[in-house]
Amino acid sequence: MKAASLLAALWLALGHARAGFTNSFDGITVGASVTLTWDAVPPQQEPLVITAQVIDKGVGGFRANGYRVNITTTATGTSHLWAGAPYPLREIGGGLYQLELRPAGSGSGGETPLLAKSPFFSISAPGAPAGSKGNGGGSDGGGGGNGAISKPVAIGLGVAVGVPSVVGTAVVLWCLRKRHRKASLEKRRLKRAEFVIH
Repeated sequence: MKAASLLAALWLALGHARAGFTNSFDGITVGASVTLTWDAVPPQQEPLVITAQVIDKGVGGFRANGYRVNITTTATGTSHLWAGAPYPLREIGGGLYQLELRPAGSGSGGETPLLAKSPFFSISAPGAPAGSKGNGGGSDGGGGGNGAISKPVAIGLGVAVGVPSVVGTAVVLWCLRKRHRKASLEKRRLKRAEFVIH
């Protein structure tokens, strides 16, 4: 058993920690059966856990709730059939879905390593227009793949976070400047008072 753990640790150390989903995640509809596929992982990492999560942006996009559930804890090989997507996760119109692939357990009892992560994607109602398909299709990672959050959501987050941050920073700087100016005037007044007394 120690040899298997050592081999898995060596495999991770050599930069093979990420298996990567090979699905495009485009055009998934509610109730569809999706064959999830990923790059091969060492047998020592099996069985695998596939976790699904959804972000519900809520009304107006100012509040978001997240829900997470395991699709399976017994996946092996390089594929698994996800029947009745998004089941067992709830169906949320306009929700952003994402999948993660991890080993079922770790030998040290620590957090299990992330092997693969899908881009965010949508699950549309059956018969929905083609334009409502998922916005997925890129690889997870830095910088602007197709799997990024949609443009309206990104703009909304930028406005919701950026504007209050700029206003808050301006108010803090104005208060600090006013405080500094007041302290400087008080210091000058005390110097004048000392000069007059002597």
